[in-house]
Amino acid sequence: MALRTVFDKCELAEFAALGSYCEYDMFGIETSVYSCNLNVDMPSDAQRIQNIQFLIDQGFEDKIVIAHDVHTKHRLMKYGGHGYSHILINVVPQMLNRGISQATIDRILIENPKKWLTMKM
Repeated sequence: MALRTVFDKCELAEFAALGSYCEYDMFGIETSVYSCNLNVDMPSDAQRIQNIQFLIDQGFEDKIVIAHDVHTKHRLMKYGGHGYSHILINVVPQMLNRGISQATIDRILIENPKKWLTMKM
């Protein structure tokens, strides 16, 4: 099974330098084990934000996109999950608290997905 997460920061910067988008998903899933590969520790939201900050510091803010996985009923707020608003309610304030500017957050949440989804480089 292929590894879906780059843990080494040098490899992450090298990957981003290729022009690839770095997508951080699973925001709101705060479990310590990645069920698809028990040898991988699942990153927390805080660790995802730290990696995003690293990429921003390296000059790759235009190659970052983020998401959460609300793909099952129990992830909806109605059923006790983090819901579709988790990034806006919880993650964005943490990003601001960590010194990521609103302009950079807007690029990550709006401009980067728009470029990626329309293939406008």
